[in-house]
Amino acid sequence: MGMHRKSIVVGALLAGTAVALSAAAVSMARDSSYAEIARGRYLVYAGDCAACHTDAGGRPFAGGRAVPTPFGTIYATNITPDRETGIGAWTEDDFWKAMHQGVRRDGSHLYPAFPYPWYTRLGRDDVLAIKAYLDTLPPVRQPNKEPALPWPLSWRGSLVVWNAMFFKPGVYALNTGKSAQWNRGAYLVEGLGHCAACHSPKNALGAVKNRDAFLGGQGEGWFATSLRPTSGEGLGGWSRKDIVDYLKTGATDRARAMGPMAEVVHNSTMHLTDADLEAIATYLQDLPNEPAV
Repeated sequence: MGMHRKSIVVGALLAGTAVALSAAAVSMARDSSYAEIARGRYLVYAGDCAACHTDAGGRPFAGGRAVPTPFGTIYATNITPDRETGIGAWTEDDFWKAMHQGVRRDGSHLYPAFPYPWYTRLGRDDVLAIKAYLDTLPPVRQPNKEPALPWPLSWRGSLVVWNAMFFKPGVYALNTGKSAQWNRGAYLVEGLGHCAACHSPKNALGAVKNRDAFLGGQGEGWFATSLRPTSGEGLGGWSRKDIVDYLKTGATDRARAMGPMAEVVHNSTMHLTDADLEAIATYLQDLPNEPAV
């Protein structure tokens, strides 16, 4: 992703945020508190939502960006509060169902290019905070594009089989044997951050090979390195500070973010608090070692 395109996306997001958090916009939202809306804004950053839902040169969160997959092209949808082409007519339950189960308001299934297999781990309060923030955005009337997929993948009913085989909905459960910091990192990495979506190998049907999670994979045509702590080409030998600095700036003495990862840094991780970046680093450094060859 070139710097020009990244600046477009980031600029669009910041412009949308400025409007969204104005007094007028907040007054139009449902009876959400300012604190909830601000938390939703932060969670939208953590989920890297702008990267997919804002097309190059497009209006913030109005969709239209092409998401390449091995099976064809899927286009990100409009998540502004426009009632006809966006999610303005969606109830909280509608939005929860999409995030938690991967099911649209009309009952049809979302493609897992939308990372509901990870977003399902979000708590309901966080999901509704995201909805509260999105409800404050300027509505944009922009019809969604149909995915360019061959049959039978073009039939959304085929996802019933995929979900039965590879998807298990469920909110993140605290690991009581780990610290609060570790659990926060797990919640971000395994949930909103959906890091395994790119950094893990996938099977022939596009599902992550869970036993090999974080061992490296493909993301939008780029190789995403292993995140295991003993990996030679990934995080092996990285300190916690190295990880935090990389996520905050996109560059360290060890590596420089490029392609989709540069976009993740610019649209997501650089906006996270130091405490959350430390939590992510703590969790990543506690992943199982890379298996011996």
